[in-house]
Amino acid sequence: MEYLGLLTTQIYKFIPVFIRVSIILFFLPYIGSRTVPIMFRFFFALSVSLAIMPFVPQREEDFFISLLNAVVFGLAIGLMIRIIIAAVETASQWMSMQIGFAVANIFNPQFGELMGPLTVFYEMFTIALFFSLDLHLSLIEIMVKTFQSPAKFSFAGNVIELSYLLFPLALKLSAPVLLVQVLMNIGLGFLSRIMPQANVFFVGFPLLLATGIAVMWLSVPIFTMVLSRAFINLKDSLLILLR
Repeated sequence: MEYLGLLTTQIYKFIPVFIRVSIILFFLPYIGSRTVPIMFRFFFALSVSLAIMPFVPQREEDFFISLLNAVVFGLAIGLMIRIIIAAVETASQWMSMQIGFAVANIFNPQFGELMGPLTVFYEMFTIALFFSLDLHLSLIEIMVKTFQSPAKFSFAGNVIELSYLLFPLALKLSAPVLLVQVLMNIGLGFLSRIMPQANVFFVGFPLLLATGIAVMWLSVPIFTMVLSRAFINLKDSLLILLR
């Protein structure tokens, strides 16, 4: 009854909160996927909005300005989170091509495209790391703090500045596997020149596959460290939006 009364008496305050939360959740992997039922996404965004409503400060502001701020903040935060996820997906695609998993692409209904099995693994790993670092709590905290600051046109610059890190971050995440695979290919190239009669492709494909999987497994601590720092930088970038 308390939340029902809150909705009926402060409906104009609740709508911008709900819009902001819905836009941010739309950019999160799996939660914002098209495969997730719309009713689940609606009630999940509704529950999060109701949870943060008591902490949203009271401000005398025009309703349409509140809607504009909700859309701007939601797009800025959602796109900045999506950049980190896109870097992980790009790195996993590069590793899939080098290891040989590119031939085992599967259809991703979330984006309507083909993706390698490593992409699914690293996306799940990224989500697990996101929750293990308690970044979901930081995201909710930042979401509440955004109601204390007005939207600015400089948010586009913050998003573009963070997007510059997409390919460098993807290269750092995939560097161990790419480096070892390039060295293996160079070695196989020398072997084919020294022994032309040897079937290098027949030997090289399983060798590259086994080596890539081994290096990928051994590089998990490096992947975790680099991705953790990226999430910390993301948190700092989100806090800059409030200044």
